[in-house]
Parts: sequence; structure tokens; C-alpha cells
Amino acid sequence: MEIESNFPRLLIISHNTFSRTLNNGKTYSSIFQGWPSDKIAQLFFQNEIPDFTICNNFYHITDEEMIKGSKHKIGKKIEETKTCSITKTVSPIHSYVRKKPKPIFNFLRNVAWSTGKWNNDKLNSWLDSFKPEAIFFVGGSNSFSYNITSFIANKFDIPVFLYYTDDYITEIKTIDPFWWINYFWLKNVLNKLLEKVKTIFVIGEDMANEFSRKLDKKCIPIMNAVKIEEYLESRIKREVPQKVIELAYFGGLHLNRWKTLLMIGDVIREINDQKETKLNLNIYSGKIVEETLLKKFEIHSSILFKGSVTEKEIIDEMQKYDVLVHVESFDKEMIDKTRLSISTKIPEYLASGRVILGVGPQRLSSIKYLEKLGFTFIINKCDRKIIKQKLIELINEKNNFDDIGSRGIEIARTNHSIENNINIVRQIISKYSKK
Repeated sequence: MEIESNFPRLLIISHNTFSRTLNNGKTYSSIFQGWPSDKIAQLFFQNEIPDFTICNNFYHITDEEMIKGSKHKIGKKIEETKTCSITKTVSPIHSYVRKKPKPIFNFLRNVAWSTGKWNNDKLNSWLDSFKPEAIFFVGGSNSFSYNITSFIANKFDIPVFLYYTDDYITEIKTIDPFWWINYFWLKNVLNKLLEKVKTIFVIGEDMANEFSRKLDKKCIPIMNAVKIEEYLESRIKREVPQKVIELAYFGGLHLNRWKTLLMIGDVIREINDQKETKLNLNIYSGKIVEETLLKKFEIHSSILFKGSVTEKEIIDEMQKYDVLVHVESFDKEMIDKTRLSISTKIPEYLASGRVILGVGPQRLSSIKYLEKLGFTFIINKCDRKIIKQKLIELINEKNNFDDIGSRGIEIARTNHSIENNINIVRQIISKYSKK
């Protein structure tokens, strides 16, 4: 049992809160499992209701408050109630911006927060009562959260540990003036914060190598992790599929991933007209799906949209399928956004013991990681002939599905153990924290 004195009082600052179902929140929860609950607190900004399993001390500030509220009313401490089984609340601003993601909205958001109305007696009283000894800051694309982190780090003279799951610091080719304003604004606040940053944690090796050069700071990869035992307990050995191979995709449809899924569905329909062994593509997504996209799925003969599943259901649901599908977009703009990220679903797929089909551009870290394993099926070209060829190859390997899936479980043990991540993060934070 870890001695409690080895754990500093840690403040998590992030847009998303701890969660058992939402991807980012699940990642934070896996990293800080076992941290004494009285030594961890979270300040967050998204319209979500937290999971109190890891932490019971939350402070919440929203965009709506920053736009409409007076300074003394902004922010509140979140108490655990019976409603906390709900993962998300309705945020009109956030919902609209997600549907129409444009740099001008990020700019206006930063302007609203730059008024500094968040810095009031309520927030400072909450901070003073907790007295953080270190900050774990999940960096994003909005400069205001860096300013808040810098303010708190300076207030208590404590170190910051920065965590990136996506690439927000690389220039892209665009003529949108608001994108460049946001970029230089972010670059400026990040450079100021780096004076307090001791270590940067990132999602994978590619990001670690690139960010170490750009930021001149040590970057440590901590890949997404899972509880292997939960998957082993639910694992069901499937029979060799004879007439139908069932494929399933679990995840978001944003970043134009839906385009890739529809393309796969079109090729599957063509194969099903020619081959004795058929393929079905089942899609699960927890996000609200626009009606126009839902209709495209519903009229497609090879695609079944299954809606969402809860945290408790998803492990068992994965066991119902022969092949689990991970997709990324082939659109250039989306490639720039996702090239260094590694999906949170990949460790879950590996731990499930199912065959994995990865579809996306070769330069993306998620696809490179899956391809490097050597036993997954990879489609890295946006070419219908190549997609068809690879899916036929998948059909021809159906007798080996169980052996292939077992190899994934071993990789999950080696690369995606929750215990490994917990130990790495705790040891580094404890080493540098002010106590």
C-alpha cells in the first residue's frame, strides 16, 4: 500500500471532468486511480457532471457564466448528488460550436475569458481551502485555461505538469486570420507557463519526440490504459464465422470519421454482392448524431447504427463481434488535427481479444501504432480497390481470428496497463512537488 504522504495535494485543471464514459474523462480517471481523494481536486470548464469515484472536490466555471454572469456569481463548487449519474448537461454555446467549429468561435471564447471575471473571491476561497502543492494541467487549444493555470501556479508557487492528448501547438496551412490570432495567443501564454512546467506528459512516442524538440522540455509518453482483468472476465470465445463476419465501430463520428465509415460500408456492400461470406458494419456512438447522417446510415444495406452504450455495457458489447474497427479521416485538415494522437479506443480493442481493422492515413500515430503491432489489418490508402482487397484478406483469415485476438491481449498487458501509468505519473509529480 502506497504511503499517503507520498502523494502531494494535486489540482487537476482541464476542460473535461473525471468520467466513467467520456473519453477524456476516462483517461484522467485511469491515471489518478488510487490517489487519496482528500489530496486531489479538479477545476474544469465544460458542461459536464463529474464522476466522484476518483475525486470529491470539484470547482466548475462555464462559458455561459463568463458571458452572462457578474463577477461575484461566476463559478461554483460541485457537490455529489443523485443526478451525478448523468454525464453531460446541455450547453447551448458548446453544442453550437461543436456543430460549426470555426476559429472565430475560439477567438470569441478567449476574449470572453480574458475579462478575468473568473478570478473572484469564490474561486480563491476554494483554492485556499485546498492549498494545492502541484498542478496537473491538461493543455488544449484555448489560451484562457493556460492563463488560469499560470495564475494559480504563481499564487501558490507550485510546479505544473502539462499533459497533451492532441496537437494544439503545430502550425497549419490556413489563411484564416482568427486561426493565426488564436495560435500566437496560445503560443504566448504557453511560453509563459513553461517557466513553471517541470514535465510534459503526452499520448505517444511520436508526440513525445516532436514536442520535446518544439518545447525544449522532457516529454514522457503515457499511453491510454485499461483494466485488463475487466476484459478477460467478459471475454467470450467466438466460433469461426461461416456466413457473416460482424464488424463493429465504437467511438465518435466527428473529425469526419463518418465519411470513412460510409466508404467502408460502400465497399462491404460490393463484397456482399460477390462473396459467400458476408460482412456487416455495426456503429456505436455516444454523441448525438445529426438527422441527415443518421438517415445515411439507416438506408445503407451494410451498416447498422446501434446508438450508444454505457461504460458497463461496452466491454460485453465488444465481445459480440468478430472484428473491431478503428477509423480516421483521410481529409487533409483532419489529418493535421489527429496525426499525433492515439485513440482511447485502441487499448480497449486490444484488451477485448478481438481482431482489429484500422483504417486511416499512414502518417497518423494511431494507424502507425496499429500497423507496427504486426497482427492487425490496416487500410492506409483512400482507395476502394485497396479497401476491397484488405477486406477480402480479412475474410480469408477468419479461421485465425481467435489467435490474432489473443496477441492483442498480450500487447494490452505490456503497453496499456493502468498500473504502469499510475506509477510513472505519481513518481514524477511527487519528485518535483512543493511539500
